[in-house]
Parts: sequence; C-alpha cells; structure tokens
Amino acid sequence: MATLGAIQHYINALVKGGYVERINTRSKCNDQQHFRLIRDCGIEYPRLNAKGEPIQRDLCTEALWRTMRIVGGEFTTRELAVQASTPERAIAHTTASVYIGQLIKAGYVVKVKAASKKSPPRYRFEPQRYSGPRPPVVGRNTYVYDPNLDKVVWQEEMNHDDF
Repeated sequence: MATLGAIQHYINALVKGGYVERINTRSKCNDQQHFRLIRDCGIEYPRLNAKGEPIQRDLCTEALWRTMRIVGGEFTTRELAVQASTPERAIAHTTASVYIGQLIKAGYVVKVKAASKKSPPRYRFEPQRYSGPRPPVVGRNTYVYDPNLDKVVWQEEMNHDDF
C-alpha cells in the first residue's frame, strides 16, 4: 500500500512532467486537490524522477531487454550496450553487465562462452523464458522481479549464520 507522502511525491512528478495539471487551488489544508489528465501514456504508467523526467535506468533496461530478443544468438555485454543505445540515450557497458549478471541468476540469460585473454564472455537470451514486453526489474542486486508474471523470479538467499 502506498503512503500519502509517496502519492503526493508521484503526483508532483506527474505535474512537473506535464502528464496532469492542477484544476483548483487549495485554500485550507483539508481541501481536496483536483487534477486533469493532459498526456495519456496508455497502459504503462510514467516512471518519473522528482523533476518529472523519465527514469533513465528503466529506459535502459527496457532497451536491453528488447535488444536481446531482437539480436537473437550470442552477444557480449559491450555489444548489447552498443546495440541498445540510441543517440539520445547511450547505455554504459557496466549497466549492461550488471543487468545481464542478474538475468543469468534468474535464468533469462545463459553464458555460452567464458572469458579468455583474447575475448570477453558471450551470452545468449533464452527465448523460452520470454514472459512479455516489460523488462525484469533488478532490485539492488538481491532479487529479480518479472512484472509480466507479477512475481519475484530470483532472490538472493539469506545467510542465517550472519545473525
């Protein structure tokens, strides 16, 4: 359940991003604020930062997820980053490496060739693991959530000996 603060934060981001506009002013703190939708994104809600700008990490993972399927076959993380990049949004090799590392743990990607002195490791997307158009979300490198399945598909095991 979302908190009131989180809802207010998101609505402010929507206003700054030009998705909604306020249609009344509040004179007292208990007055209701009303909004009007001015830019409809369809079924996907806008993922915005506090300034109302699209969150770049989400855009990068969407591009990487889509490009892996388009490429088919094998790739390196550097090749994938270059192919998924656009003139407006370059994707760093490290971003692709971290994302692919987590997708390996979740079983979406397999390493098909280990690194050698002359070449980096090569990977392949597992087409039977394609669950839909929305990219799996990596949560602080401790879990992978698939929004198409609405479930956590991999989670780091806790070491109970540390407690």
